[in-house]
Amino acid sequence: MPIFGRKSAPEPPANVDDWRPQHFGRRFRAIRNAIVEPSWEGVRVLARLSGGHTRFTDEGGVDCTDEFDAVAAAITAAALAGDFILDGFLTVEATQVVAGKPMADIQTPTKGQVMAQWIAGSRAVRASPPKRHLDPDRPIAFVAVDLLSIDGSSLLDVPLLERKRLLDSALTPGELVRVTPFVQAPGGSFVTTWRGLGFSHLAYKAVNSRYTPDLRNNDWSILPMPVK
Repeated sequence: MPIFGRKSAPEPPANVDDWRPQHFGRRFRAIRNAIVEPSWEGVRVLARLSGGHTRFTDEGGVDCTDEFDAVAAAITAAALAGDFILDGFLTVEATQVVAGKPMADIQTPTKGQVMAQWIAGSRAVRASPPKRHLDPDRPIAFVAVDLLSIDGSSLLDVPLLERKRLLDSALTPGELVRVTPFVQAPGGSFVTTWRGLGFSHLAYKAVNSRYTPDLRNNDWSILPMPVK
């Protein structure tokens, strides 16, 4: 019996069709050794590629593929694996143009840039994020934030940074298929760039965090964009 009666972590559903997106923690706690990403707005889904077709299920388990069939077809065409399950967002944010700069221009920094932002990040100029009015006529795109399974192998117990590495090799990004950028916390000048593009919140995730479908994970937190 575990000490003090502590319960072990619940097991994920055996059937991957029953998986739902993992929930963020209810409140922020100090996450040591975290990465930070822009927090996307839109429909949170799992994208499941199997048998040469991609389908979407939302947080309630509802199949919404028909509503976003063009995006599903784009993921299938962009796939570099036989099958996979992705966590991500269906959003118009990824195709917006903000202050003359396409959202597609935001990139994951190189290792050299990460080192530079660690040195200079604390001196970055900070300002309130601008108000942004999304253009509903822009095309909807899928932004992948995590990889849960690939070629029949579950990655739920694989540390987040390794899942990120595998995610980069699972897709060819395009107009309707993106992979979210991320940087080692605190983020420095890259957070300033995301603020300039109009993001209002950031996602903080422990680099060694595992993925627990349909459950709350306190190793993931959403925080307002810092303004000073």
